[in-house]
Amino acid sequence: MSEFVFCPRVSDLLASIRKQGGGWTTHRVLRTHKVNGHGAPKKATARRDLGLLVRAGHLVRRYETPDRIFFTLNEPKGGHS
Repeated sequence: MSEFVFCPRVSDLLASIRKQGGGWTTHRVLRTHKVNGHGAPKKATARRDLGLLVRAGHLVRRYETPDRIFFTLNEPKGGHS
């Protein structure tokens, strides 16, 4: 993964995703931004932040159904011994 420089809001989001794991939706991102002290009142902001992390290779977009999208950490391939 190449190194991207993110604004503090996106950097804090990535740290939260790494710490908490699991599936991430726009609603979860907005709650996390609020907890982290960042103003991001619009779903478009959450979608944009998630998209940045996908393009940087940190997240993978997953489709539960065609209408339900969530994101997870992009785990390296390979097994744990």
